[in-house]
Amino acid sequence: MKKTILFFAALLTLLFISSALAQVNYSGWWQSNLYIWENPDDAQYYNFYQGLQFRLSPQNYSNLYLNTYFRVAYRDDLDEMQEKVHNLYLNWNLADNYRLRVGRQFIYQGVINGTMDAVSLSGRFAKNLQLNAVIGTEAPFTREFDLVEWDNGNLLGVYASCKLPWSNSLELSYFQKQRQSELYWQQLGSAFLGTIQQRINYYFRMDYNLLTESYQTLRGRLSYLANRWGLTAEFNSQRPRIYEDSFFNIFVVNPYNQLRLAGNYRMNDYEFGLQLLQTVYDVHEFYILFKDDNDLRLVGSIGHQKFGTLGLVLQNGYGGDNLGYFADIRYEFLPNITARLYNSYFNYERTSTNISEDALSFLVGLGYRYKKVLLLEGEVQQSSNNIYKNDTRGLLKLTFLFGN
Repeated sequence: MKKTILFFAALLTLLFISSALAQVNYSGWWQSNLYIWENPDDAQYYNFYQGLQFRLSPQNYSNLYLNTYFRVAYRDDLDEMQEKVHNLYLNWNLADNYRLRVGRQFIYQGVINGTMDAVSLSGRFAKNLQLNAVIGTEAPFTREFDLVEWDNGNLLGVYASCKLPWSNSLELSYFQKQRQSELYWQQLGSAFLGTIQQRINYYFRMDYNLLTESYQTLRGRLSYLANRWGLTAEFNSQRPRIYEDSFFNIFVVNPYNQLRLAGNYRMNDYEFGLQLLQTVYDVHEFYILFKDDNDLRLVGSIGHQKFGTLGLVLQNGYGGDNLGYFADIRYEFLPNITARLYNSYFNYERTSTNISEDALSFLVGLGYRYKKVLLLEGEVQQSSNNIYKNDTRGLLKLTFLFGN
């Protein structure tokens, strides 16, 4: 903790000195959160979270910049401070086609997925070919300001995207993780996506686990978009992400399959949506869609651009016959002052019982915005269910945006 505070104190000092001398451009936000809550024994606690995100670059060389987001938290129930550095990297745009990043960064490209302390290079090396490569170590699980030793978790990833004729693209990716000279994660991914006549969008993807010699993810999506309405059909078969050296590999891991059908219609400021979601658990073969352990969920919603969303949820199958609704309303009743009201109710059953239970939640909040630099928000949250008859909490949030 001490070295993190000293590092960012020095960084902020450099920021203010440089800005005073008009030598850098900077932007970002500073956010403070105070969360008050009560445990089941009626003991009062408060948590404090302080986050800072900013970008710093030389005034005459915007292609080079430092970007970071970190958070310090005090947990009253644990009586300790916690630090998390989510990203901290130096970005250098080389010419117009290449980009080099060094430091802690989150990357999601094909099968490359995660926060890592690494060097990444990306660029367009041909007219229709984009290549990205990354090498480094995994970021600590707790996101502390420290580095994982190379032998305890190094990684390597390569991603390629090739534009094909008629608005089509082909993506290929490879990602591996190694610990003590042994591979514990190795995946190869491919995706084919594009547009047909500006109305139909499609996306097909397969991730293959080279260590288990089985697929990791199978996904397909087909969408039709018109002026006021749209239709989507999506299929997803997913295996849990379990590393090769994990204890959980002693268990049989089966995928779950999911089929989603959705439609939406826009009329003036309103949008109507309907979604059908079929999830099948404990599936032994990816092409088997319907078994006893399945969940069927129907969600209908009505949204307004100024007032928010109302929705109804109907569920049948795995977990019992459940019914619920939700409402998330936001309204600016005075200039720069917005009220928020959230309410939800669900009647549900646990998988191990046939007893119907209720869950009710309620939230009321106010937000005040001063120009475009300051946002003050306060919320009172209340919920109740068969375990907690009355759970009331409070949240106070202050966000300050800065930059030159």
